[in-house]
This record gives sequence, C-alpha cells and structure tokens, in this order.
Amino acid sequence: MDINAEQNLYRSPDHPGIHCYIVNVTSSSGLWQSENPLTQSLPILAMQLATVIVITRVLQYIFKPYHIPPIVANILGGILIGPTALGNLGYFQQMFPLRALMMLETVSYWALTCHVFLLGLETDVASVLRAGKKAIHVAAFGFLFPLLAGIALFLMIHKNRPDEESSQSQFVYFAAPLAMTGFPVVSRILVELKLIHTDLGRLAMSCALVEDLVGWAFVIVLLPYTISFLNAVYSALANVAFILFCVYAVRPVLAILIRRTTAHRNNVNEHYLSFIMVSVSLFACATEVLGTGSLVGAFVFGVIMPDRVIAGMLADKFEDFMSGYLLPLYFVTCGLKINLKEVNSNWAGPAFTILICCSLKIIGAMITTSRYKIPRRDAFALGLISNTKGIISMFMANLAIDKKILSSYEYATLVLSIAVMTAATGPIIANMYRPAKRLSHYKQRTIQQAKGAESELRVLACFHGPYNITGMINLFDSSATTKESPLNVFALHLVELTGRASAMLIIHNPGKSRAGRKDANSEQILTALDTFASLNDSIEMHPLTALSPFVTMHDDICSLAEDRRVSFVILPFHKPPTRDGKLDEEGSTSFRGVNLNVLANAPCTVGLFVDRGFGETQNEDSSLKRQVAMLFFGGPDDREALAYASRMGASGVVNLRVLESNHGGDGMDGIQGTAGEFGGLVTASAYVERQRKLDEMCLNEFRLRSAGQEMIHYEEKEVNGEEEVVFILREMATTQQIDLFLVGKGEGALQPLTAALLDWCEYPELGPIGDSLVSMDDSRSSVLIVQQYIGPEEEAEELGDQRREHMVDVHEPSEHSREHLGKWQVPGEEDEHHLGGFEMEPFDRHKRDDGMDGLKYNY
Repeated sequence: MDINAEQNLYRSPDHPGIHCYIVNVTSSSGLWQSENPLTQSLPILAMQLATVIVITRVLQYIFKPYHIPPIVANILGGILIGPTALGNLGYFQQMFPLRALMMLETVSYWALTCHVFLLGLETDVASVLRAGKKAIHVAAFGFLFPLLAGIALFLMIHKNRPDEESSQSQFVYFAAPLAMTGFPVVSRILVELKLIHTDLGRLAMSCALVEDLVGWAFVIVLLPYTISFLNAVYSALANVAFILFCVYAVRPVLAILIRRTTAHRNNVNEHYLSFIMVSVSLFACATEVLGTGSLVGAFVFGVIMPDRVIAGMLADKFEDFMSGYLLPLYFVTCGLKINLKEVNSNWAGPAFTILICCSLKIIGAMITTSRYKIPRRDAFALGLISNTKGIISMFMANLAIDKKILSSYEYATLVLSIAVMTAATGPIIANMYRPAKRLSHYKQRTIQQAKGAESELRVLACFHGPYNITGMINLFDSSATTKESPLNVFALHLVELTGRASAMLIIHNPGKSRAGRKDANSEQILTALDTFASLNDSIEMHPLTALSPFVTMHDDICSLAEDRRVSFVILPFHKPPTRDGKLDEEGSTSFRGVNLNVLANAPCTVGLFVDRGFGETQNEDSSLKRQVAMLFFGGPDDREALAYASRMGASGVVNLRVLESNHGGDGMDGIQGTAGEFGGLVTASAYVERQRKLDEMCLNEFRLRSAGQEMIHYEEKEVNGEEEVVFILREMATTQQIDLFLVGKGEGALQPLTAALLDWCEYPELGPIGDSLVSMDDSRSSVLIVQQYIGPEEEAEELGDQRREHMVDVHEPSEHSREHLGKWQVPGEEDEHHLGGFEMEPFDRHKRDDGMDGLKYNY
C-alpha cells in the first residue's frame, strides 16, 4: 500500500484541516510487486537511522581534532538534513517525509528518555555538598545573570518584530536554555584537554554540576507554568513529594533487591535489564502524569540507583545503543524544524543575538570571580566553559517550538546560539591552555634538576590505604627537610570510584575539622598527615583525595603531577605490608595496573616504594638511626636514586651507605641494551662513553658533598658475576639490618651483572635489583626503586644524531618503560584478590616486538 495515495488519507469531519495517514509497518511484496519499500514506515525508519548515523559520525570525525563535543555534530547534522540544506534534495525529501515524522519523533523521544536515565546514573548529587561556597556562588550568579539578561534580549528581539505576540512563557523558554550548563559535556571537554584536575577544572566541574541540577529544577517548575501559575505550584509540590518518596522509599528497596539477588557483581543478566527498562518506563509515566514530562522521571530513577557498580554496568550496556545509535534521531527532529533560509535576509539580528548570548556567561563569571581574586584569564575561561550546553537545553528549545511558544525565527536563533556557544568552548580553551603553554614553567621533572638553585623538592605521594601511612611518613622524615631545603608533599589518597560518576579530586584544608566525614580510611590518613605536618615546620603538606575508576586512575595521577609541577611521584607497591614485616601474598592487581601505567606515562621521576615496616624500629627507640643503603650500578636511574640518597644522607636521622658496584671485567664496556631490549637503548660507543662520564661526575659530586660526614659511607666493590650480586644483596638484607634499599630501576644501563637476573624477575616494574631484593622471603628491608624521567629532549641530547639511526621510535616523553613491562590481561572482578587474573610475559621475552608500540595497560 502506497501511503501517498489519495485513498489512504483520512480526513476528520471535526477538523477538516488535519489529515491522518493509514500506514503499514512494512511490505511483504517489495519490488516484485512494483511497490516502493520506502513508502512503509519500518523501511523508512531503517534508512533514516543509517543516514543520520553516517552524517553525524562524519561530522564528529571532522570536529574531534578541534575538541568540539559530539552534541554539536548532532545538532548540525540535524540542521543539514532539514530544509536548510539536504532536505531540498529529492532523495532526502523522500527519506524524511512529513508523514513519517510521528514515528521518528516517538523513537527519538524514547531514546532521549533513556539517554537522560544514563545521565542520571553518571550524576553524583552528593558532589554538590562538596562543591564549596565559591562554586555555589559562581554557579548561582552564572545562572541568574544570563537568565535575566536573556529575558531582556528576547524582549529586544521581539520589539523589532511587532507582528508577533509575546507572553511570559516565551521569554522564559528563550532565556532558560541560555542559562543552563551541560555537566556531562563540560566533563568530556575537560577530560580531553587534561584540565580536569587543575584548579580551573575543579571549579568548572563543580559549577557545571550545580547549574545542571538547577536546570532540572527549572524544568520541573517551567513545564507546568506554561499552562498556569496554579498548575505550576501543584505540579512542583507533587514532584517534590515524588522525589522524596523515591529517595527515602524506593532507593532502600532497590538496595535490598540488588544486595539479595546479585551474587556476582560482574554479571548483569537479562532479568536486571528487563527490570531496569520497566522501571524507567514507570518513572517516566509517573512524572508525565505529574505534569513535568517523562525526562524528569527517567533522570530521577538514574540518580537514586544505590549500587554504583551495577549502575556502571547498566550504563555500559545501554549507552552505545541508546546514545550512540538512536539519540541522533532526536537532533534530526530538531533540525527538521529549522530553516535558516527564513533568516537569510537578516543575518545581522541572529549574529548579534549569538554574540550577546555567548558573552552573558563570560560577563557573569568575571563579575563573580572578582570577589575571590581569580585571575581574569581563568575567569574568562570559566565563563566560556559554562557556555557549554547539554541535551536539556535542546529539549527546552524543541519543546518551545512544539508548543508554538517560540516562532521559527526565535527557535532557529536559539538553536544556533546553543550550537555556537558549545562548539566554541573546546577550541578556545585548548588554545588558551595548550600543554606547551601550561607546562612551560614545569622544568624540574627530576630529583637531580630539583637540587639546583631552588632546593625545594615537590613530591606527589600516593596512598592506597591506612597501611601506607607509617612507611610514607618515615620516608618523608628521612628526606632532609630543613628550611633551606623544604619538602612540599602532595599526599594523594587513591579511592576507587565505582559506577559512572565523574572522577573528582577533593582538596582538604589541613587542620580543619572533618567530624562529618564518613570515610574512615581517609579520615585516618588525613589525621596522621596533619599531625606529622604540624610537628615539622619544613614540610608543607597538601592532603588530597582522588575519586576515579582504576582504568583512568593513572591519568589522574599524571595530570596532578603536571599541574603541581612535582619532581618525584612515589607509588606504594601493590602488596601491602603485614604485621610481621612481610608482604601480603596476593595484593591488589588493580593497583598494580595503576603502577604500571604511571611508570609508562609519568611526566617526572617515579619511585615504587615496597614497604616492609620502614622506620618502625626507630619509632620505638628514637636513639637508633635508620639504616639506608644505596646500590649504584650506573645509568640514569641509579644517578637519580643517588640524588635522592644524597638528600636522605643530610637528614640527620639516616646512616647512609653507598656501594658502587664495578664489574670485574670490562666495566661499563659491558653495557648491553640493543634496540628493542630493556629500555630501547643501543650499544653505541658515544652513548656508553657519555653515560660513563655522567656516572663519574655524579659520583664525584656525591663524594665531595659527603666528605667528612660521619653518617655517610661510600665504598667501591668489585663484583664478578650475578651470583656474587645476589650474595651481596642477601648479606646486606639479612645480616646488616638495612632498613631501606635505594636502587635504580636500571633502564639504559643493562650490565652483565644484572642481565642474567632478568630471567628470574617476577615483577619487571621493580627492575632486576629491586625484584631480587623484594623476592627475598627472609628479608625485612624496605625497597625504593627509582625510575628517572627521560623526555625527548634529554634523549636527543644524550644520543645526538645516533638516536634516529639506532633507537626504536619513542613518541611520548615517558614511553621508555613500556618495552619491558610485559602484557597486562584484563582481570575479572573475581580475580581481584588473587593473581590468577594477572599475566605477564616472562622476562626472557622482553625483547620488543613490532606490535607493542602503542601498548597501554588496561584492566
């Protein structure tokens, strides 16, 4: 049946101007009976989906290098398909006929409802309570000022078009989308630009979250207000009661059901999916009955989901299909209502309107932030980021045109303003905060560089839990903290963030009361750090908590290290210490994955701290000194470890012993490291000679500095094989009561003394010497393994013109550790507490293969 045929039209006698179509879902005859399949609803919908996805994906691909979010591509894709451009072609007129809009809008609106449910899963309402007064003040003014200014702007536009009537609903529907901020879109832009953990990023995220929730509250009030004020009051009260019922009645019931029926959290079966879809439908219907639309109910159901792990799994299952496949249809329905040719004769008006709309948030942010002495550059960027719009702004605009509240001219102007404001944010912010500009002041990336004119050492120390407190604090205490050489510590407690909520960095104010804190582990860590800092004037302590999933935790650590310009990142070993001075047999495979990724991507020197109760004996008897031994075999990592050992030796609480190990044969001439092996360095005579000179310079400087110091002992020892190396290590660890071994990881200096030890390494991230020390079951010595940061400039300076000829391709500053960290296999949830889910290549297979260039460790 051809629905274009006259006999398939039904005209209502009561409404003669309205035509209804009798539509078949599909055709069983097809071309064999000379029927056009595109006259049936299902083939049209399938072709519409394919066309929309192709166009929007192409636009996303074009916009991605410029950091323009996908929502802009979806909006422009909808406009292109509409009557503005492609809609004038015969193919697109047949593909998007007026008769097919009903099914298109129904499917797209359901996709929008499910997408809003996913946004609710990602929203952490508790974060608003942690936003702080500054973020709330900036967000409140950033919403109200554009709202009022947008109303004035609408009245100005409407004054120039006297042929159109105005109402209160019109200017509110025009101004409200301009005042809203899309929190998910802001989060995406900041993550892409690696600004999420900067001061600007944290403030922008807090403001965006507050404004997003205020926008939802505005929707609850505004939708029923279009009917009458009394209707708005009744609807608002009913929705508040419904939300309270969901939070205090439905949410506990959901928690009980999930706890009783979910035996294995890593599996969400079809019963859960069915239950979730039914619940989304019921909540959407409930708020539709209450007068605020189905989106509010879907969003509320997502927010009250009690188990964030289950929420994350649900979002992973739904997101690709709903948001990536069906949601672009919603933007097509918006674009089909826009015809830019109608404003073609008067572009000055829309251009002026768009310019004013883009300026409102910026002006509001600069006015508010002046009170908090935020730099104008950051204030401008904050206002620009707040200009980012989300799906709720498009929903408000689309609803206004459907209800004929806005004219087509006003609707087109509003949608263009939303698209331009959102599209401009990414490119401008990326240009303002380019890594080259933002990190131009970040020069002291190693401990050796930090000992220059500025003697302050900036350290980022990570904590997995309270069991890391004692060892870390004793390590800080042993680091020569004086007023002339202070220690600036950023203590970061790593907390896994489950579900789909955005990662967050919490900055704690030292000394402030935290009586309301619910996290006992964080409270214990923060209290210990506050106490230690109060007893040491030369230590500046900055306690922080990072809430992020394990899969991106290393990015957060590296970004924070860049933002705080630290020279040394200290990571706890994934096996925590036990009470008897040994290491936990299992440990956390997830934290091991974090360590591997940090070692591969860190912007500065990294230390891996294997704590076996370092300093506990001296804590019991203050007259005892901590015994620290530094083993020097040569190479950049050992020079970096020696620089830190030199600082520890000047602390006054450490007896430092430095042992230089010389090979009984050809010494440094025995260095190995052909292209593709340990670190990717080559047997180039110029490189070997340069390393020899650097080692000699470093040792000579250390000997001069330590001359006459009773607590520093230096000796050279000739070693003739790996057996003798292991014997010396065991003797020092067991009989000489060494509290801490300080060793280099060994990259770039693979000597015959340590080459054979590689075949027995259990943990390649520790290096051959570090792994040998950790593997001694009868040892109680802690170990700090140091990996020096080597950027492309340092590599080029050291190797000169031979780098291109002899070295493997190294694209990123700290990729030098990827070649020998092995392969990471994704562990399941049930493998978290045993090593069955963690596999690595044996060390005898650490020769680089061509497929390992882009290796990234995920879990």
